[in-house]
Parts: sequence; structure tokens; C-alpha cells
Amino acid sequence: MLMDKSRIAVLAIIVGIMVFVLKVLAYLVSDSVALLSDAMESIINIVASVMMFVALMISARPEDVDHRYGHQKAENISALIEGLLIIIAAILIIEATIGRLFNPVALENVDLGLLISLAATSLNGILALVMMKAARTTRSMALEGDAKHLFSDVLSSGGVVIGLFVASLTGFYILDPLIALVVAALLIRMGIEVLRRTCHDLMDSACEEEENAIIEVLERNQGYLEYHDLKTRRSGRNIFMDVHICLEGSITVSEGQELVTRIESELRSAVPDLVPNIRIEDQTQCQKHKADTAPGN
Repeated sequence: MLMDKSRIAVLAIIVGIMVFVLKVLAYLVSDSVALLSDAMESIINIVASVMMFVALMISARPEDVDHRYGHQKAENISALIEGLLIIIAAILIIEATIGRLFNPVALENVDLGLLISLAATSLNGILALVMMKAARTTRSMALEGDAKHLFSDVLSSGGVVIGLFVASLTGFYILDPLIALVVAALLIRMGIEVLRRTCHDLMDSACEEEENAIIEVLERNQGYLEYHDLKTRRSGRNIFMDVHICLEGSITVSEGQELVTRIESELRSAVPDLVPNIRIEDQTQCQKHKADTAPGN
């Protein structure tokens, strides 16, 4: 699985460099700041792909003395930095566009520039589809984040091409900087969304969808009195889960462990990449828990 993800990450870097070269060429032949903004976004794509490759290599390392829960959060850190880079790229685009906004310039060889940009966008589209398919198979947050980033790039690049085509037909060249500003706004929105989701996981927020599946498994199992203190958190592709189950005092340790083993097996089937931790309590402990958590205490 790691080899597949690593190969995709390397492919993303290679394609990213090819796309960047094509987009810079499109800008040079057309002198369009909209195409320049598109090329600047490609720099972020390359940096993000390199970071994704490094994060995937780190996250695949087994747990060690200093990282008892593994290294999966390397993917979250990679996504966090990618979100910041996206916003920085948007700011640079705005800075490069302001002057052209108040002093529009007629574009040259725009048709050739658009053809080159379309070729670059097609490469990005194909890569994004490959990465999204791999992300769904491997449940990799790093791959999913990079794939969504590329899909947004494809959409914004398509908007740039359409807008510049209209500008070349109508002579309304102020569309060039206006389109660049729209691309910048889309990038800021995308960067904020990446940051929001990444911070959600880094803050160990509950995994609601997975919790519903866990509750369903717990509810249909028998052999214990009740369960409480269900907690979940995400680290990379892994879901860590803690829960306490209450057993009757007459149940032996061996019987209790057999019950836990059966429940954990069902949980792993229901929630891929789940790391369950089930704590057994007797009736006395459960009664104490109820008293401690009762309203007014």
C-alpha cells in the first residue's frame, strides 16, 4: 500500500513540474496575469506534492518509543502547511494583479497561450482522478487533500481559459485581472477549508460518522450490561477509539476477554483502520461512574 501511495506522490511531483513549465510558457506567450496566477498556483502544487511524499513516508513508519501511536499525524501536518501555502499563493496573485486592474493591457498570442494552458489543465485533471481513486482506497488524508487541491486547480484553470477566450473575442481586457482576482478568492476559500479540516483532526475532534458505526456494533452485541465513555479521534487514516463496557461480577476474566475480542473484531470490520481500546469494568465501577456523572455532581 505504501509503495502505491509513494509512486502516486512521485507521479504528482513529476506531473506538477510539467504543468508548471507549460503554464509559465502560456503566460510568456500571452502576457496574461490570469495565466500568471494559474502558474503561481502550480508552484504550490509542486511544493504540496513534495510535502505529501515526505508525509507519506513518515506516516508509514511503525510506532516507536517516542511515538506510541505511530506517525500518522505527519499527513495532517502536511495538509496544514499546504493550506497555509495556498493562502500565500492567493496573496501573491492579488499583489501581481492590482496594477493590471487599473491599467488593463491588450493580450498577445492569447489563443496559443490558452491551448498550452488547456494541455496543462488536462494533465492536472487526469492526475487528480488517479489520486482521488487512490485516496478512497487507502483512506489517506494526504492524498485526498492533494487530489481536492488539484480538482480546484482544474476548475479555476478552466475558468481562466473561458474568461480569457471571451476577453480575446470582445476586447474587454479588464477581464484578465478580474479573472485573476476570482482565482485568488477561490484559493483563499480552499486554503481556509483545508486548514479548518486539518485543525479539526489535529485537535482530536470526534469522528461522528465512525462513532455511529461503532455504536451500531455495540448496540447489537450482548453479554455486557452497558457501555459508556465512548471517545474517538483521527490520526492520519487511523481512527482511535476508547470505550468502557460493564460486565456482571460473575463473568470470569477469560470470558470477558473473549467478549472484548469478538466485539473488537466486529468493530474493525465495520470501521476500516480502527484501533479499538475497550476497558472492562465490573458492576461496582459502573455504579460509581453513574454516581459521578449524575446531574448535580
